[in-house]
Parts: sequence; structure tokens; C-alpha cells
Amino acid sequence: MKKGANYGIAALVFVITMILINGAGIVLAMGTAVIGIIIGGNAGVDIVYDFLMNHLNLYSCLIYVIPGVVFLLWYYFAFIEPVGVSRFTGEQTRKLSPSCFIWLTVLAFAIQHAISLLMGLIAVLMPSAMEDYTELVETSGLTQYSPVWVIATLVLPPLVEETIFRGLILQYLRRAGASFIAANLIQAVLFGIFHMNLVQGIYTAVFGFLLGYLAWRYDSLLAPMAMHALFNFFGTAVVDLENTILPDFMLGLIIMASVPLTVIVIVMIHFGIGDKKRESSS
Repeated sequence: MKKGANYGIAALVFVITMILINGAGIVLAMGTAVIGIIIGGNAGVDIVYDFLMNHLNLYSCLIYVIPGVVFLLWYYFAFIEPVGVSRFTGEQTRKLSPSCFIWLTVLAFAIQHAISLLMGLIAVLMPSAMEDYTELVETSGLTQYSPVWVIATLVLPPLVEETIFRGLILQYLRRAGASFIAANLIQAVLFGIFHMNLVQGIYTAVFGFLLGYLAWRYDSLLAPMAMHALFNFFGTAVVDLENTILPDFMLGLIIMASVPLTVIVIVMIHFGIGDKKRESSS
């Protein structure tokens, strides 16, 4: 009974996540109205609203504050405090090595470009959905580079989302007795639903499955957090740079090479190439 209750806890984590993320948007909207009225009535509301819309990365940061606090504390008391910080830190870093982060960097680059092929297929099969996604990206602030962008894109999403999906949900599903494949598939699907956009939901579900695999392979949340941050970096700043300086034929070659490169790197990671000496000595 207690073991099976972990399925309910995993579901509860997801439900609370959706409530807090959507609720944060409502709270921000209400806060914007109140602050605006205090500043200058209806005109003040417009001023504060325009400020947030012109600083979308700040808006994204604020959205993550409450869920971040809630789930980081949840993870701490559920998984860290019972074993102690020192032991937990040792377990989280036991299988990590410099070669691990080299593989993760190459994998993030490869899979970011490989996903371009998936996006192309979606554009052909579901053009209206792709148009909606393109509009979402263009109005999201993902390319408004600044120190706040670093926090909103490379720090908070990897930290908070990995804690929720690969930390809490995946671990509760495993505690419930689900096989790793089943638990990883469930959390990946939930990760796709979390993004609340069909196109983004498809590729983030695929990416979420890979992140779950990395959490399992390295027995650590640090690996998927690093991978998540690298993926976001390559998908924004690096892709923008490539589109600016590289000719189309070169971009095409990179995208075509990304599929076999992704497979090769996953094989390298799976068999611990470069990590065997480190792991055997631990």
C-alpha cells in the first residue's frame, strides 16, 4: 500500500507543478495591475505591463520563483535530509568525471541539431501547430541576451525542471515499483505536457526521456541539469550565431551529421568510455 502510494505522490507533484506555474502567471498579472494602479492608475497598469513585456526574461524568472522554492525544499526533505548532505553529495558526484561533461556537451550540440529534423517533419505534418510554436518562440524573450537571460534560460529551468521531473517524479515512480523504462517514459510524457504546446511538447518529451536516462546512467541530477543547460544554450545563442555566420549548405551538413553523432555519443556514455578508470577506482 505504501509503495503504491508513491504513484499518487508522483501525480501530485505534477498537478502542483501545473498549478504553481499557471498560478504564478495569474499572480504576476494581478501584481502588475495593483502596482500599476498604485503608480498611476490605468496608465500605470499599462506602464508596468509594458515593462514586463519588454523584459520577458525577468517575467520568466519570476514565474519560476515559487515552484523553485517549493520543489527544491520538497526534494531536500524527501531525498537529501534523510541521508545527509555529505553522503548525498558523494552519491551525486560518484560517477561524474571530466569526460562525462565533454560527452554531455557534444550530445547537447548534436541532439539540438537532430531535433531540427523532427521539427521539419512536424512542420510538414502539422503546419498550423508549427506556426503557433514559431510565434511562441518569437515572443518568448529567448533571444533577448542579458545576465537575466542567463538566469531565465540556463539556470532556473534546468534547476527547477530537473528537480521536479527527474528528481521527484522519476524517483517516486521508481519507489512505487515501476521499471526504469516505464517510469522514465511517464515522466518524459509529463515533461512534454508541462510545456503546454504541441510542438514543444513533442520534442521535450523526447528530450525528457534522454534526461531521465542520464539521471539513471550517472545516478545524479547534476548530469541532466548540465545537459539541460547546454541544450538551452545551443538552442538559442549558438543556433543564432550559426544562422548568422554559416552558409545554408554548412548548416545542412551539421544537421545531417547530428543524427549519427547523437547515436555515437549515447553509446559512448552508455558504455562509460572515458569513465571506466574513474568508476573502478571509486
